Formats: sequence, structure tokens, C-alpha cells
Amino acid sequence: MIKHATLVTVVATAGLLYTALTRETDLAEFDRKELEALIESHRPALEINPDISDRRQQFARLMMDYAEHENERLWAARAFIPGIIERQTKQTKRDPALELLITHFEIDPNTSLDHIEEELYLRVDGLPPALVATQAAIESAWGESRFAVEGNNFFGHQCYSKGCGIKPKNSSNKSLEVRRFNTIGDSVAAYYQNINTHKAYKQLRQVRFELRAKDEPLTTKALIPTLGRYSELGKQYLKILRSVFRSEYIQLAQEVDANGS
Repeated sequence: MIKHATLVTVVATAGLLYTALTRETDLAEFDRKELEALIESHRPALEINPDISDRRQQFARLMMDYAEHENERLWAARAFIPGIIERQTKQTKRDPALELLITHFEIDPNTSLDHIEEELYLRVDGLPPALVATQAAIESAWGESRFAVEGNNFFGHQCYSKGCGIKPKNSSNKSLEVRRFNTIGDSVAAYYQNINTHKAYKQLRQVRFELRAKDEPLTTKALIPTLGRYSELGKQYLKILRSVFRSEYIQLAQEVDANGS
């Protein structure tokens, strides 16, 4: 796992490297490559915690571990934003690092730099690991659904091109498939991408931003009310989210350290 202290060291090292790069184009390209490695690379598989005997609790802890990894990647990427924005104010040509962020986080490139900066701070951020585990448990039947087992799909992601995933049984939509991922980590990354970009979760991003601004904890309880559009069940889905979140599997998994019990 990329620990916070390690990230601090990485950022500090990057700062030293910056002093050796004298041109703005060098800095921009350096940032672009670093960001590409952080947010666009494939996620490696993680090991389950052998100290947890209960299967559902073990699943919950594993999903939390993946979430913590994704959070750390996003927080590291977020640290690049101030420098990139400042650099962009000094030039008319689009900064390549900023271009990468705009594309990845699906921000309208034809808006003002102020709006782009605002959207970046709304979108380049993490989520409570317990929330990620809760939704994964619901959408994948605690990791036992056909799509989870065969396609590493833990969040119900769909796709609409032939061969992009797994055909659901008894589906009336011939073009619909359930997306297939190489690893669980890739599925988690896609879930974050969905939450951080889709218009359905604009309220979640706003609530998250406001909590950050007030230096208040980002909790699963605070974000659950913003997820009514994740499922066609609407308000009923929110009740299911709250119920699963309160389950002993999620609650006990939160008490287990990522590296042991």
C-alpha cells in the first residue's frame, strides 16, 4: 500500500526534481507523466487478509483496502492541481498535465480556467472506504455474483458494444453487457471514476467538497443520501445502503488494519 508518509516523500522528491527542470514545458511534461501513472495505470491485485475468518468481513476489508489505495492515488493527484493551474495562467496553450486531468475527469474544456479549477477540486478526491465496501457488497452479492466472479465487476458497471463484457441472462437489451475488468482494482478505479464524473453524483461531490472546506470528517453516513440515483430503486436503495453499512461485516472490517487485525 502507498502510505501517506511515502506520498509525502514522493512529493518532496518531485519538488527536488523540479529544481533541475528549468523550462515550463519540462515541468508540464513531468506532471503529465506522474499523473498518468497515478490515475490511468492498471491497478494491481491485492491479497486478502488471512487473519479474518468470516468470508463477508474478509470481502469488506479487501474492498476497503482497494479504496484506500484509490484514495491515496487521488490525493496524490490532487496535490498537483495548484502548480498546474498557476502554470496555465502564464500561457495560452493548454498545459498537457491540465489536459490530462480535464480529459480523465470529464470536465468541459471550453469553460474558464476558474471553472476548471473548481471542478477539479470537486472531482479529484476520495471516498470513505466503508462506503465503497458497502456498495460493492450490494452490487456483487458480497463478491459472489456471476459478474464479480467471471469479470471482476463489483459495482454493476455496464457497457454497450459487442464483446465489451458479459451478457446478462434474460436481458431484453441485446446491446447491453456487464463490463469485464482485468482486476478488482480496475473495477474499483472505474467506480471512483463514475462517482467523480457522472452528473448523477454531482450532489455527492458538492457535499464532499463542503465537508472538506469545513474540515469535517468525510463519512459514509454523510454521503449515503446523495446516492439515490445509483439504482432504479431510488429511496429504497438508500435504505439498503444504510442496512448493509450497519451490518457487522462492514463495521468489524473497519476495525481491522489493512496490514493485520
